[in-house]
Amino acid sequence: MIQLDKLYTYVVIFLASVLAIYWIILYFDINKARKQEDRAELVMKGKYPSIAVLIPTIFEGERLKKTVERAQRADYPKNRYYIYVVLNASSDKKTREAAKSLKNVKLIWAPFDGKSRVMNYALKKYIKQDLVLILDADTVIERDLPKRLASHFADKTVGAAISSVKVYRPKTAVEKLQKYEYMLSILGRKALSYLGGLMIAHGAGSMFRVSALKKVGYFDEHNYTEDMEIGLKLLTNGYKVDNSIQSVSYTVVPSNLRQLIKQRVRWFSGFYINLIKYRKVLFSKKYGSLGILVVPFMLISIFLSFLVLGGIAYELFILATPFYYSLVNTSLGFTLQSFIGGISIFSITTRDLLALLVTAIGIFSLFYSIASVDSSQNVFRNTLGILIYITFYSVFLSFVWLYSLILVAVTRKGAGWSLNTGSSS
Repeated sequence: MIQLDKLYTYVVIFLASVLAIYWIILYFDINKARKQEDRAELVMKGKYPSIAVLIPTIFEGERLKKTVERAQRADYPKNRYYIYVVLNASSDKKTREAAKSLKNVKLIWAPFDGKSRVMNYALKKYIKQDLVLILDADTVIERDLPKRLASHFADKTVGAAISSVKVYRPKTAVEKLQKYEYMLSILGRKALSYLGGLMIAHGAGSMFRVSALKKVGYFDEHNYTEDMEIGLKLLTNGYKVDNSIQSVSYTVVPSNLRQLIKQRVRWFSGFYINLIKYRKVLFSKKYGSLGILVVPFMLISIFLSFLVLGGIAYELFILATPFYYSLVNTSLGFTLQSFIGGISIFSITTRDLLALLVTAIGIFSLFYSIASVDSSQNVFRNTLGILIYITFYSVFLSFVWLYSLILVAVTRKGAGWSLNTGSSS
């Protein structure tokens, strides 16, 4: 009978091998998509759809100016490109003053608050364009983003297309860890788009077909993770949600642990609530890979993260036990030395080396894919960062996933905007 430690090692080898193959395949798919977007004008055949850039505000202050200025530099016909900034009842004085100083921008005053409600107000009363690009007021975009995203709507079944989000000028350790998280998310969302299960149309640079939003009933005004809810709503109504690797936007992220926890609790509790709302998709053939593959895989991944936490707790208990009995002078049949001698790291086998080698190949393949997206990325320098992310930060996120699940189970609503970090993302 195979031993558990051997089984674990073989599972690691298998998963790492599959991931290595997957990242390589994704690398070729990324390059294919990039070439298609490079011919965006050809795809649209010179007929540019009109675009409305919609920027809801809250507490961004002077950062709003940079968001608008970068949006105004977009490489898109000016007579087909319009920018709307929405001020609501919660927008603070600095944000209002910054908005009033903007030029060539349409200001919309909404006499209430709530991000979804404000966006719906603007969409219903003011926006008449073909497409709408949603930008958080602390997001900046690359010049070619509108054109690249718009090219996806040549396919009439596409309801939304999202950009690749990167962290804007990370400085603190918390921001730099999120940098690697966002890098992995870029490739993960590409994979979900390929499978037809990309369910998040984030606020940091997502473009929508206005007629599709109207058909599905716009954004849910009672949902505080409206970016996921609208993605699920479009998918379950027969629309595609595409991902554009080469359309790059940059967002401001939480700079300290407290802000990060607040933001992620809101995101993760919103994830659970939206899955409860759209539970009909689970294992349903009607919704294709979204119901059969994507949602079940996400739930299994979260469950496995809980098992990892349980395993960590068990190992900590085992490590602490010898110290405890030593302190109370209890004679046991094992000592700390004999316990340490049983840890596999002190007796690495050929099997262990194979697992490490295959894992290294998997990580390198991952970063090779990232390098194919952005040649400025230093594969070797970022390898250390991704290892730190996988080892520590992912464990931290598992705790947040568990806490968010408990919060939803107890409160039935999770954590809303009261836990907002000050960013509208």
